Amino acid sequence: MPKIMIVAGEPSGDLHASHVARQLKALCPDITLFGMGGDQMAAASVALDLHIRDSAVMGFADVLTVLPMFLRKQAYLKRRIREARPDVLLLVDFAEFNMPLARFARGCGVSVVYYIPPKAWAWRAGRAKKLAKSADVVAAIFPFEAEFYRDAGANAEFVGHPLVDFAQTPLTVCEARARLNLCETDDRDAPVIGLMPGSRRSEIRHILPVMLKAAANIAAVYPDAQWVLPLAPGISRESIAEQCRGNRVTPPLQNPSIQIVENQTYTAMRASTLLLVTSGTATLEATCIGTPMIILFRTASVNWHIIKMLTPLNRSGLPNLIAGRDIVPELLQTALTPDALTALALDFLRHPEKREEQRESLQSVYRQLGAAGAAERTAELVLDVK
Repeated sequence: MPKIMIVAGEPSGDLHASHVARQLKALCPDITLFGMGGDQMAAASVALDLHIRDSAVMGFADVLTVLPMFLRKQAYLKRRIREARPDVLLLVDFAEFNMPLARFARGCGVSVVYYIPPKAWAWRAGRAKKLAKSADVVAAIFPFEAEFYRDAGANAEFVGHPLVDFAQTPLTVCEARARLNLCETDDRDAPVIGLMPGSRRSEIRHILPVMLKAAANIAAVYPDAQWVLPLAPGISRESIAEQCRGNRVTPPLQNPSIQIVENQTYTAMRASTLLLVTSGTATLEATCIGTPMIILFRTASVNWHIIKMLTPLNRSGLPNLIAGRDIVPELLQTALTPDALTALALDFLRHPEKREEQRESLQSVYRQLGAAGAAERTAELVLDVK
């Protein structure tokens, strides 16, 4: 009976790992799955040795605050690898935590499959050669990523991007707005604007106040605009309001009136004329849905300075990194101000042709994500390598 150890460290990895776990169970019903993850993995029959509660962090300063906990978790997982001797260690994203586990497992003679590998093609290219030495298979989610890792000496396979399977909705714009109880309006006079401040508390702390101040400015020009904020998993309404109060944005979510929705992210994306979205997976989800967006990023100053030292980060958004050019406007760090965001958003709202041009570019990026079935192809790689 094969034993597979799976390690994911944050909600997105937990979700993607759960899809692979279900495919592993479907292909091999007597398989044993265990490791570190969250509720999604547990629901997919993975026995959790460690839960990822409080593991999701953003930036180096945040990592430093949880470093002792991370080191304890790593040490525990290394003992599990040594004692349980899994047939395969499946690592999912979460590079800074998982790459040391890959090296350790390889040293113990355990096969390693790395799904959603570090984006070494975007920054810190040296990680590709390191991973090539410690992973039996790199399951790449972009075709150019597989080629990049092969050039670094890795056994890399393009499995497709997991978002293609579920970042979609059959609803039309009108149907999505009706589902969210939004009025069907003419976008030229009363647009629907989606606010997506991120899935981490630190992102909300740094970015949401700027979003809300810009929203108030935009509402002064478009008084009939409608606003929707889809909550990311793990983020509560209370935490949104708390961050607003902490940053003296008052009254929170009332000027303009913003509708918060839960478990309807893709419906909200479809309903929106324009998305103001924090850099991360959500930008690629918006790409799949095809909604124009503005990408935002801000972190603690110490994080930003370290990032700038490590890489010449000229662009942050995944659609732009994949396209190799700026198809979506970005406001990064000090450039992200209420006035700058207001001006950029108003420009897009006033010029529908700019939104249409971006939609066409996003469609080109979407075609690079491959066909559906990434989880199944990854599961097959895991079973083949053992």
